Amino acid sequence: MIANITRGRNPGDIGAYLHGVGKANEHVYEFGGVTRPGGIVIASNLGMEGQTEPSRWAGELRKALNTRAEIKNPVWHVSLRNTAQDRVLSDAEWADMGQSFAEDLGFAEHPWVMVRHGADHVHLVVSRISDLGEVWHGRNDRRAAQSACTRLEREHGLEQAPRRSVQPKQSVSVEREQARAQGLALVSHRAAQEAERVAAQKLLEEHWRIHRASFPYPPGTRVPGQETPPARRVFRPPEIDRDQGIER
Repeated sequence: MIANITRGRNPGDIGAYLHGVGKANEHVYEFGGVTRPGGIVIASNLGMEGQTEPSRWAGELRKALNTRAEIKNPVWHVSLRNTAQDRVLSDAEWADMGQSFAEDLGFAEHPWVMVRHGADHVHLVVSRISDLGEVWHGRNDRRAAQSACTRLEREHGLEQAPRRSVQPKQSVSVEREQARAQGLALVSHRAAQEAERVAAQKLLEEHWRIHRASFPYPPGTRVPGQETPPARRVFRPPEIDRDQGIER
């Protein structure tokens, strides 16, 4: 048995899907020996068994949800699917398994329904808010669902479906320690960058200090104590008479 869990806000949306005909008219149920399109409620703690429309049970879930409007995604949904090797379970068997599943996960006192629209699987829709405003948080729900499915497989003689590995959630202290280590690494990196910048600045300043010591005066500046070289004599050729070509 495989459990697939989702969460949402509007029970009417999931209800419309469960009682609808599906994407390829694959949703059907049997009632009175007749196969009909859509889905039917086969178990609940709301007295909704036999309902083929979602309006009544979705309305009951909505009443409970409205007692705690601040809760995010208060609708919890899970599909329970048997393997291809399992026999086709009756509505009564599924109903019994649904009650056991609700008790194992801890939402048995919260409004829930089970809808069937196929031979090999069912859907449970749960209000995480009870009629009294109490919240079922569903912590570690995937791990708990896998454990419940394993027990139901054993009790009802079903094939054991492969389980996906669920990594345990790290504790808050571990998460904080990781965040602290990341923060320290960032601080160390920034400190190293600053040290490199300071070293480069010092190297540049030392370069200019040596340059100024070697060349204290700009080009063309008279250096104190240094003799000025005599003015360079400019040679001028003798003036020649332009007409006679002789020197004057």
